[in-house]
Amino acid sequence: MKKILIADDDKLSRYLLQNTLEKSSYEVVAAENGVAAGQILSQPDGPRLALLDWMMPGLNGVDVVRAVRRQTAMPCRRLTDQTVSL
Repeated sequence: MKKILIADDDKLSRYLLQNTLEKSSYEVVAAENGVAAGQILSQPDGPRLALLDWMMPGLNGVDVVRAVRRQTAMPCRRLTDQTVSL
């Protein structure tokens, strides 16, 4: 089963995404802030795919990607309607 991280400070958004992905046979790991998301993604057995909220407490989605890139060799791709430099 593929493992995926959902990081969003909005509880309803996390629930809806988690429910949808679990119905599609994903193992979902949820985080309510960017700090927790970064810790989960940095684990050796952590998810290799993440859906990150743009604005979260602690670290935002962009900061999570930057932190994970510094700690791991995980490839990172961004899909957004925002403009930012990573």
